[in-house]
Amino acid sequence: MSSFARLAGRLAFLFSLGRQTADTVMKKGGQTLQLLLTSRELRDNIPLLQHYGFVSRPRAGCDALVIFLGGDRSRPVAIATNDQRNYPTSLNPGEVCITHPPTGSIMRFMDDGSISIIPQNGIVNLTGSLNVSENITATGTITGQTDVIAHGISSAHHTHTGVQSGGSSTGAPQ
Repeated sequence: MSSFARLAGRLAFLFSLGRQTADTVMKKGGQTLQLLLTSRELRDNIPLLQHYGFVSRPRAGCDALVIFLGGDRSRPVAIATNDQRNYPTSLNPGEVCITHPPTGSIMRFMDDGSISIIPQNGIVNLTGSLNVSENITATGTITGQTDVIAHGISSAHHTHTGVQSGGSSTGAPQ
């Protein structure tokens, strides 16, 4: 077999698509997948390589792109995964979306520069402080579990002077 024929054979087997057939195995140092490849071969313990700082746990039924290092079918690595079952279809050109396929929750970076967060259960949880440098508009109730402070005045601990008993109103906060 010529060198060219060997090279062509390796290139032909360099990539494969696969369908995930079992839950992702999570372990220290990375994840592995069980995939049914387009050649109808079932492969287990295929390492999943993901972008630095981003981690997802693909579900059974997801698609994966697999490369075989050096064209060697004994050295597979999954380099991309996708879930076509709940794919967002409303993106405008240039927009970016992070999606949670099982629920449809999305974080969308819009083409006008705004960011839209749409949780399917209606709840966004934040642990830590939130600093906002612009206005906040709410169409619902804003609730503070301990206190709300406006212009340095606590709604839980401020006092009023000149209060009269009976049906009179109090003066402005101080």
